[in-house]
Formats: sequence, C-alpha cells, structure tokens
Amino acid sequence: MQGKYILKILLALILLVSLTIFAPLAQAGEQGLDVYFFYSQTCPHCAKQKPLMEYLDRQNEEIKVYSFEVSQNPKIWREFLAKHQIASEAVPRTFIGDKNFIGYSETEGELEYNPVYRGYIGYENQIIQAIEAQLGYLVNIPGRDKQVELPWYIIFLPILYLLSYPLLRIKFNNNEQTKRYWFGGLIATFIISLFFFITFIPDATIKQFAQELPFPLFVSTIALADGFNPCAFTVLIILLSLLTYTKSRKDMALVGSTFVATSAVMYFLFIMIMILVGSVFLDKYGSIFMLLLGGIITLAGAINIKDYFFFKQAFSLSLSEKQQLSITKKAQKIARNLQNSPTNGKVFLATLGGTILLAIFVNIVELGCTAILPAVYMTTLIQYCRENVWLCFTFWTGIYSSIYIIPLLVILLNFIYSFKSSRLSESQGRILKLIGGTFMVFFGLVMIFKPEFLIFG
Repeated sequence: MQGKYILKILLALILLVSLTIFAPLAQAGEQGLDVYFFYSQTCPHCAKQKPLMEYLDRQNEEIKVYSFEVSQNPKIWREFLAKHQIASEAVPRTFIGDKNFIGYSETEGELEYNPVYRGYIGYENQIIQAIEAQLGYLVNIPGRDKQVELPWYIIFLPILYLLSYPLLRIKFNNNEQTKRYWFGGLIATFIISLFFFITFIPDATIKQFAQELPFPLFVSTIALADGFNPCAFTVLIILLSLLTYTKSRKDMALVGSTFVATSAVMYFLFIMIMILVGSVFLDKYGSIFMLLLGGIITLAGAINIKDYFFFKQAFSLSLSEKQQLSITKKAQKIARNLQNSPTNGKVFLATLGGTILLAIFVNIVELGCTAILPAVYMTTLIQYCRENVWLCFTFWTGIYSSIYIIPLLVILLNFIYSFKSSRLSESQGRILKLIGGTFMVFFGLVMIFKPEFLIFG
C-alpha cells in the first residue's frame, strides 16, 4: 500500500511538472507569433535579413512574418515608431513581442540595447532567440554556427610597400619631395589595410573587441592625438617667442601657463556644447547623423593629409596669414606691457587678463583645426555614458581637456628651460598634419562603415 501511495505521488509530481513546462509551449503554439519586419529596398542590411525572415515565415507554421517596405507603407511604419516612442527611422527594424531590433548582422553577438536607436542590436542569433523565447521552442536555422576567420592576409600589403624602400633609397637622397611622397604612400597603405581588415571582420567580433578595450585608453589616445595640433602649437610658440625678450622665466611661466589653462577650459566648454547638440541629433537622426559626421571627418582628414604634400595650397584647415598676423599683434602687446613695466602689479594682472582674452580668441579662431577629433570622441562618449549621463560627460571631457594640453605644457617647459626664441617649422607642421589627418580619415571611415567599433565598455 505504501509503495502504491508513493507511486501515485510521483505520478502526480510528474504530471504537475509536465503541465508547468509544456502548458506555455502549447499555449504559444496555439496563439502563434506575429513578427513585424520593416525594411527599405535601398538598404543592404535589409537585403541580408529579408531571406531569413522569409525562411522563418515559410518553415514555421506558428510564425507569421509581416514585412513592410517603409516607403510603400509610411503610415504603418510611423504608427509602429510612435507606439514604441522611437524617433530614429533607421532600418531594418524588427518587432518581436515586447522587443525590437535595429540593424542586422549574420554573426553572433550579445543582447545589447542601444539607447540612441531605442532598440536591441540586430544580431541574427538574438533575433532568433527572441522568437524562440516567445514560442517556447527552438527554431532550426541552418548555418548558424559559423567559424570566424580574421583576414590576416591584408597586413602583407604595407609589408610589401615597405620592401620598396631599399630600391628607392637612392632617389630619396637626391629628392626630398620623392621621399615625402613615399612616406605619405606608406601612411595611406596602412590606413587602407587597417580599414579593410576591420571591414572584413564580422560585426559581433568587432563589437566584442571594442567592449573589451578600456574606455580611458580610447580617450587618452584621441585627446593626445588632438593635442598635437599645429594651430595651437603655432599660437603658443608665437607668444612664448615674444616673451623671451622680457628675460624673465617667471613671467614666461605665469603667462604661458595662463594661456594653456585657459585653452583647456575653452576646449572643455567647446566639447560640452558639442555633446549637448550632438546628443540631440544622435537621438533623433541616429545613423544619418553618424554618416554625415563620418563624411565630414574623413574629408577634413583628407585635407590635412593633402597639406603634408602641398602645404597650405588650395583649401586648408590651418590658420591663415591674416589670422596669424592678428594673433601676433595681440601677443606683441602682451610682451610689450611686461617688458615696459616688469614690476607693476596692475600691469601684470592686465597682462594675464590679456593672455586669457588671447587664448579665448585663439580657441574660437582655430575651431576649424580642432573640431574634428572631438567629434569622434563626442559620438563615442554619448554611447558610452548610460548612467549619471551629465556627470559622466563632465568627468571624461575634463580628462580629455587635461590630456589635450599635455603637448602645449611640454612646449612651455621647453621654452622655460632653453629660454630662446623658436618657431614651428614647415616640415614639423607637415608631419603634424599627416598624423592628425591619418587619425581623422581612419575614424571617419569607421563611423561610416563600422560604427560599432566605437562602442566601448
């Protein structure tokens, strides 16, 4: 009797567990699942996702995929966007239950919400998992497990280019311009190789790599590259060269540090304004804003690289001769005041005030030189900061501005130590332009073709 009683209890437990597990599945199967897929005929990612959605609709009776071309069904498209409070009209957009996915990638990735687009990143495995979660059973999709192979063969392109150096070394000794062309070609080959290497890597692999990189490393690299700015260098060197005539290291240190500190504050305010404006545009226009900004950054980088070969010819982002003359006159006035009244406290305070005004004027004038790399930093920061947003913006922008002035501080210390007049040579200016232009072109192309590379943390 006791054994029969135990058997009945076990059967009852099995029945209870079976009902708990299979009842939701049966209910999901009875109700079915409606999936809404919005796409554009001109969208390459949509074209890649469309066969998957057709396969799901065709091979699973419980799944009904409603596909809408957005230009042909604008009313339905806008109703869905309004219902889910989505401002961006980027496609493809897939609605599955209470989740919606933006974009599409055939490779695997983690479930991650993108606040800019108000949707989850559209990795194929996450779209399928969302459907499986709604249905309660696995969906058989062939070819889901693909081995990721990195395109290492691309690195041989700059290596082959380097091998040409011994063959052309004799020509380099006789012609400086030829050597400059070769070096510029090396940089271009490196950029192209690196860009194609990133292009052929699956989106999920890039995203995982970017997330594993420490965000402080990214900020430090961009800020330091931004700090090697020929416009800022030119102005500071003009000021310090004139101050050498005062024959006072103390005056040079105080005036120079005031100029550098004011530049840091101005740069901080400038970037914070960029973030304020950029966050609005990124939230509303998303991918369109990224494409536009990426195009501007790439163009600016190409102009700077052009200056390496043809310095200040045609269009240039350098300070014009008129602007340099205006800045030089203001700097001469500061140096003259200190030289004429070295012990007058009021004159010294007025000189510091004039230095602050000069720094403000210079930072406004040289925005064409400095606004590009901060734009890369701005778009990445907006996606990185998700909690205590403005505190996060303020903290990292303060770090950025502090790192930005390190090259200026090095110039100041060198002047104080050597105490002699100097200037930025044309060859030095060319190299700075090439370095800055290389960074700009690379990050501009990344923003256009692989923006997920800039999602850190």
